[in-house]
Amino acid sequence: MANDIKLERAQSTILRELNLILQREFPDTEYVNSLSVHEVRLTNDMSQAKVFYSTMDSEADLEDVKEELGECAKEIRMLLAGKVEMRSVPELKFEYDNALENANKIEEILKEIK
Repeated sequence: MANDIKLERAQSTILRELNLILQREFPDTEYVNSLSVHEVRLTNDMSQAKVFYSTMDSEADLEDVKEELGECAKEIRMLLAGKVEMRSVPELKFEYDNALENANKIEEILKEIK
C-alpha cells in the first residue's frame, strides 16, 4: 500500500517535471518542445519509466520525433535528476500515445451510426 502511494507520487512528479523540461530546456529542437507528456508508468523498482507522449505538431513525422527524443533522452534524464528527489532517476523509454487519435476515430464512427 505504501509502495503504491510512493510509486504514484513519483510518477506524478516525473510527469510534471518532464513537461516543464521539454518546454523550457529544448526551445531549439524541431519536435521535442512541441511534445506533451500524458502519462508516466514506473516499474515497481523504479528503475525504468515508460513515458507516453503526443505531439501538438500534426505535421510531425512520428519516426523523426522518436529519433529526436532518443537523441535527447540522456540530457532529459540528467535534467530530471536535478529536479526530482529520488535515489536514482529511472531510465526513460518514450512511447507515442495514440489515445487521442483513437478517440477521434471512435467519435467519427459514432457520428456515422447516428
